[in-house]
Amino acid sequence: MASNQAQKPPKPVFVATTIVIFFLSLSAAESVGFVPCYVDGTECTAEAVSPAVFARGGGPETVALSSLPELGPAPANSFQLTADSSQSVLPEQIVIPEIDLDLPVQNPETRDIATLDEYLKDGPVRYVDSARLGEKGNVLIFAHTSHLPIVKNRMYKAFNRVPELKAGDSITLEGDGHTYLYTVTSLTKVDVAEGIVDLSPTLGKKLTLVTCDTLTGKSARFILEADFVAVI
Repeated sequence: MASNQAQKPPKPVFVATTIVIFFLSLSAAESVGFVPCYVDGTECTAEAVSPAVFARGGGPETVALSSLPELGPAPANSFQLTADSSQSVLPEQIVIPEIDLDLPVQNPETRDIATLDEYLKDGPVRYVDSARLGEKGNVLIFAHTSHLPIVKNRMYKAFNRVPELKAGDSITLEGDGHTYLYTVTSLTKVDVAEGIVDLSPTLGKKLTLVTCDTLTGKSARFILEADFVAVI
């Protein structure tokens, strides 16, 4: 695991109303958000989270890390980011040669806990309100990390090696027959209660990967940021 860290991503300037999303057990039907179950078969625990921040357009322009899944075991509508969405596509594959990662990316149109929990079992997930490929904004992709010695589903280890990446390393996202190249700019470790990912288009075209730091604790998260380079 790499120890390099960088400055926290800049805080967004324009925010409006807030909603509070709770990590609840699978039996809580009223929750909105994500909560994956533990790999070893134990029950998910209830955990309150901090608010996600919504833009005037109706969808979140930022998302609190605490609104994302735990992303590792421990023993509505999106707003328009560009004027022409026909030029944007959904990511279908993420490839990171430096860590031998080559996995499909899922694009569920939901924030429902139980549904997203099932998607995460099949690999990385793009956050529904984040950017698509080819449009301004931040493509936010998250997946599990697990350092348990034996895991039945390998997708619980999908982002295990993401913290090994360094500034300058390459990441490609594939979609609709095109390959979008990004370059890593920073890797930051934050507490889930403090981390916020900016999804606004004002920052240009970016990619953010999020996963848990399961070796440190349930509230620790890794945020990897990368800048768009070109379509190759």
